[in-house]
Amino acid sequence: MFQIYHSNKLDLQKDLLVRLISRHPLSDPFQPETILVQSPGMAQWLKLELAETLEIAANIDFPLPASFLWSSFTAVLDDVPDRSAFNKEALTWGLMELLPLQLSRTEFAPLQRYLEEDEGQYKLYQLCGKVADIFDQYLVYRPEWIASWESGDDLPDITSSQPWQPILWRTLQQHILGLGLSHWHRGNMFNGFVTALNAGQFDLTLLPARLFVFGISALPQNFVEALQALGRRIDVHLMVCNPCKYYWGDIVDPKYLARINQRWLSKPGMSVETLTDSYHSHGNPLLASMGKLGRDYLHQIQDLAAPEIELFEDCDRASLLQSVQQDILELDDPSSERVLDPEQKRVLPAEDRSLQLHSAHSPLREVEILYDQLLSMLDEHADLSPRDIIIMMPDVAAYAPYIEAVFGNAPFDRYIPFSISDRTLQQESPLLQSFLRLLGLPESRVTVSEVLEILEVPAVLRQFSLDSDRFERICRWIEACQIRWGIDADQRVRQGLPPFEQNSWRFGLRRMLAGFAMGQSDSLWHGIDPYAEIEGLEAEDLGQLAEFVELLEFCCERLQQEKPVSGWFEVINDILQRAYQPDEQDEILLSQIRQVLEKLQQQLSDSHYQQPLSWAIMRDYLIAELGNSRAGQRFMVGAVNFCTLMPMRSIPFRVVCLLGMNDGVYPRAIPPMGFDLMAEHPRRGDRSRRDDDRYLFLEAVLSARQTLYVSYVGRSVQDNSPKVPSVLVSELMEYCQQNYRLDNDSDNGTLIQQLLTEHPLQPFSERYFSPDSSLFSYAEEWLPLLRQQGNTEQSFMTRPLETEPLEDLELTDLLAFARNPVKHFFQRRLKVFFNRSAIELLDEEPFQPDGLTLYQLKQQLLDAAINEQQDQCFERIVASGRLPVGIAAELQTRKLRRDCQEMADKIRPHLDRPERIECQLVIAGTPLNGWLTGVHSGALVRYRAANAKGRDMVQLWLEHLVLSASGYRLQSYFFGLNGRHWFDPLEKERALDYLQEWLNAYRQGLCEPLPLPADTAWVLESKTLEKDQERAVMEAQKCFNIDSYTQLGESRDLYINRVYPDYSSLGPRFVALSELLYQPLALALQQGDGEVDDE
Repeated sequence: MFQIYHSNKLDLQKDLLVRLISRHPLSDPFQPETILVQSPGMAQWLKLELAETLEIAANIDFPLPASFLWSSFTAVLDDVPDRSAFNKEALTWGLMELLPLQLSRTEFAPLQRYLEEDEGQYKLYQLCGKVADIFDQYLVYRPEWIASWESGDDLPDITSSQPWQPILWRTLQQHILGLGLSHWHRGNMFNGFVTALNAGQFDLTLLPARLFVFGISALPQNFVEALQALGRRIDVHLMVCNPCKYYWGDIVDPKYLARINQRWLSKPGMSVETLTDSYHSHGNPLLASMGKLGRDYLHQIQDLAAPEIELFEDCDRASLLQSVQQDILELDDPSSERVLDPEQKRVLPAEDRSLQLHSAHSPLREVEILYDQLLSMLDEHADLSPRDIIIMMPDVAAYAPYIEAVFGNAPFDRYIPFSISDRTLQQESPLLQSFLRLLGLPESRVTVSEVLEILEVPAVLRQFSLDSDRFERICRWIEACQIRWGIDADQRVRQGLPPFEQNSWRFGLRRMLAGFAMGQSDSLWHGIDPYAEIEGLEAEDLGQLAEFVELLEFCCERLQQEKPVSGWFEVINDILQRAYQPDEQDEILLSQIRQVLEKLQQQLSDSHYQQPLSWAIMRDYLIAELGNSRAGQRFMVGAVNFCTLMPMRSIPFRVVCLLGMNDGVYPRAIPPMGFDLMAEHPRRGDRSRRDDDRYLFLEAVLSARQTLYVSYVGRSVQDNSPKVPSVLVSELMEYCQQNYRLDNDSDNGTLIQQLLTEHPLQPFSERYFSPDSSLFSYAEEWLPLLRQQGNTEQSFMTRPLETEPLEDLELTDLLAFARNPVKHFFQRRLKVFFNRSAIELLDEEPFQPDGLTLYQLKQQLLDAAINEQQDQCFERIVASGRLPVGIAAELQTRKLRRDCQEMADKIRPHLDRPERIECQLVIAGTPLNGWLTGVHSGALVRYRAANAKGRDMVQLWLEHLVLSASGYRLQSYFFGLNGRHWFDPLEKERALDYLQEWLNAYRQGLCEPLPLPADTAWVLESKTLEKDQERAVMEAQKCFNIDSYTQLGESRDLYINRVYPDYSSLGPRFVALSELLYQPLALALQQGDGEVDDE
């Protein structure tokens, strides 16, 4: 018996299935029920539903269509192999061997031109994979073509554009038969299967007692015919999810109809009267536009002339979503009167939220908005649980990081349980990703970033006896040694680049090893600049790094050689053993790699393919196979489920959410291959990714029971320019606008405004927390930030801390306080140390030194020039890898070296007879102790290869005060690129008075962070002396707030920014302190010649 059941709801089909199973049990209680489904997700849902209804769901098989039919073929036909010699993989390797032998024939000229200069047969492998895929499609959708080709008929009317295909197929078939393999393939097995079923000459017990086909939206024609033939021997129940109760196989998309009419009218001699009536079958626009896949399947079923039972259930039109579903069920075609006359439109409650559209600025914002909306739904509907919600998107892997970040880091009181399905092992496993990176090294630049992504995988760290702290230490070594990319000069030559070793892994490793062996050195060793920061037990980490670099070199050399599959098995196993120390979970993943290799070995053995394989072929094969391996599919596990939009996801949920519905992204369009004859000669029932996606969207609309939530990126995150959603979303919005209106909508213009919510760029926007806004957010952590906005007078501290006794004071502490009072307060009093600067690892060799590097180079060259060793210093700088390769280093630093030499010539005369002075003072009962270096011939000399700034001046001033208070009548000099600055000798009593003021400020600075940024205070007071107070304030504000690519103001300092984020927050106290402490400095400072232009 072959019976067809039509229903618009999967729940009804499930109830029917339960009734058939319970009322008509199988005669043998040990024989399993067989339910044919299209996806594991559908099987999981059905298991749960059956268990809930029947109280137990056991001894039930849920095969997929292809595997079930193959097992049925095996049961009915003779000599059916376990693995077909005509499957896609076997066809690929067979074509690899046979196609090159055919290229001399005229018919194969296009292929011969494509395969010219094919190194390692990589292009051949890619082409054979595509051809095998096309042939595999022919076996399913054009079996009569294959039969004709095998009988010698090339079907020239069909194959005229690709005459090589029938020739190649016959050659392939004869080759397979010549190897003694079975002639069965999917093209001829269906006819043989139907014939054998009709003849009845097989063991019926090998087939299931009965078969249910559940929840499958579409099957190829020969699959359906095979199921009908099977129904002559066993009971087959085909349950079709049909969105419409009336026959809709002839309805046409109005937009498609318009295109046809336009083409018709553009022909000469054609008029409106000549349009054929066959194009005028109208129906529901959504069903006509999105339902082609289901429409073609309905045609196939109708052609079977099998008995049908209809189980349709009306929707009650209580909401917009249910009304749209009912329109589709009734094949409702909106009339022109309804479009033009608002009074004819169906009225909706003003508060209807069953259909929601949300526009965001990025995928991250989509997920953040979704989270708040789900919390609202769960609050509003107490009976709604996470398992009632499904969230689908075109590519779940692209959204997975945002989902983990938003849902995974939610606080406990707002946590929503969730699971992510449909990710491959490769996407979920850092270990497999690192293996594929190792596999890709022969054509890689071996950059620092990709190498460290390999090293930081836990199994790799364990293999090289490293942990997170040691890994960070190695990263700092890599940064300091200027490693950027490339193993060594030889590896760069293999990639067609000049043979230079600078900034390579070998270059940096030699610097580390030389530095460890030699220690600190002022000269090069055989052209190597030793990196001397590695000592003691750190040598073990250096050894592990050297061993890891050897692994990289091994991969680069051994993987690029052609080998038979046994050789690849050996090399890859060697890499796995050298690279990983797996735990129990990792061992499962490594076994997946070995299973893929064994699978390849079996395929080549079945195909009798014995040619060596190139690295590129092995890489592509492993990437494809591991990319197809699915991780544990956590689908329907009692949590909110994130998954990819794919066929048979029409499972009913109370809330269905669709993310990433962007124009150009969905529906997905995959252009057919240029030699695909099915694309040249299409038929009803042919599969198309675009048609599949359109039907998936329609199924999502129909499977939502309470709410359909759709979101897309509707604004550019760069410039806020608008972006249109997917054409499917636009069609849905247009349909709703044409057919419905709100009951309080007098001008027929507010429905779309209610359906569509445009969200701001940031999750902490005031609009989310304003009582007058319709937007909302559950993220209460943003509230303190919003309360602070505009409140620049809010103090970092409500009151100063208690005074600490200051028994003595080191000069270094006083100088540190003067340079940055806020930082000194955090570190000295609060014991708070903000994170040190992040490691900056770059993947490109230096082409132009950045600002910090340029300053460091200037200072090194200036120090060397003063000691008349600039040439040796320049050689060390080049050997350190901080400058471009070759002559570019000399050209870029020529003026820099000249400027430093000129500056050194001005400084050197002041640097004779250096001495070190100990200072011991008592100021208002507080001892001040310290040592002063850099005193030369009766003068204190300081210099820096930069323009003098406030922090330089205040340090020189305090040191000058200490010397003067100690009884030394000396001048104090500072040499900078903007000239020479100095203080003349000062009376002891006056110096002590100034130091008393600084000591008072120091005591207060231990109780609270003083608003006294050194550079800004210096600018304010020095400009004030020019009698232009307004300009002085403007210059000070610019100094504090500046934020440009080349310069950052003091407000960007991590410590200062925590207390004083902008100039206005400094307040009037800053002016008073600047006048008290910096005005004497500004009055005493003198400037003279010696100015050097800054580069």
